[in-house]
Amino acid sequence: MGRRDDDWDDSAKTPRERFTGTPADRLVRLWRAEDPRFDELLDELLDNGRQAVIDVAVQKLRDDEQMAFMDDVESLSEMVDRVNDAGERTSASLYWFVAEVTDEAESAPPVHLLEQAFAGAELLAEGETLRLLPVWLDPEPLSYLDPSDRRALLRRILASLDDAADHMEDQELTADPADGAGLLAFVGLFEQRLPDRDGEEGTAEDAYDEEAEAAEDARLLAALDVFSAAVAEVYAPISRCRPVGGLTDLLDFVAEEPWDDTAVLGDLGRFVDVASAEVEDGVVDAAVSWTPGMLEVGLSAADGRWLDSATFAVEEEQLTPAMEVLKRRCRTVRPAAKG
Repeated sequence: MGRRDDDWDDSAKTPRERFTGTPADRLVRLWRAEDPRFDELLDELLDNGRQAVIDVAVQKLRDDEQMAFMDDVESLSEMVDRVNDAGERTSASLYWFVAEVTDEAESAPPVHLLEQAFAGAELLAEGETLRLLPVWLDPEPLSYLDPSDRRALLRRILASLDDAADHMEDQELTADPADGAGLLAFVGLFEQRLPDRDGEEGTAEDAYDEEAEAAEDARLLAALDVFSAAVAEVYAPISRCRPVGGLTDLLDFVAEEPWDDTAVLGDLGRFVDVASAEVEDGVVDAAVSWTPGMLEVGLSAADGRWLDSATFAVEEEQLTPAMEVLKRRCRTVRPAAKG
């Protein structure tokens, strides 16, 4: 965490690197210079609730800079590095979910079942954990949370999930699903171990691999479908559920109501495209199996070599357009063998 503003020391820097002026001036100059001290100063401001300084900094920026600046501020406001109870260096962040609920929803989600569904969908890597706040949240008042509010919420969740839930109720940020069907939110604490300081620089093996990245994207898309289906199975009033990342991502998603039923078709098409890229001739065959709400797709190369499989949340009314996607991209589409 950074030092207090009055302790900020630039004496070791050359005149060209020295940043003086008000905290807002420093914040702007550090951000423009991509100086790592920006994170430290921003942490100080956020942890002390000095939202007014951030607001002044925004006014000092050019119009074309303000959105990028706020993207950085909002992202950093929802994460902190810390040492956990086991003495491990970790990165802890807020992680938001959106759920579509029916009229039969209860007042609180069964968070332990949702946590199990998330872990069971293989969305957590080794050293990662997720704990959910046991209250439903209303996206509309969440839209008024400024960066210092987000940091305060993160600090409360780190201290106590129960106290954080009480705080959300006190701030009138909770929602009652009994008020009717719609999109609601809930938030969790996502934490991952950080590498040892000696290993932070990375190695040549960390180089970007486009093919591996595409395969991982396809795996995650399929895992998200598995998660949503598992949530609906353990808690019927939730018809669909999706992790969306930061609060800004959640609010953007909710602003696009109603839920985009065509999204799964795009996911399905990308899944086939990734598999096609793995074979020299680009030809793939599909074997499919549909049960109410779920479409299982297995892909193989023209020589019969198995490529990949995934499950997609496909309702009956989406089945025909989903099959059309497969027929356009695959050489053959046939029922999967039973047993």
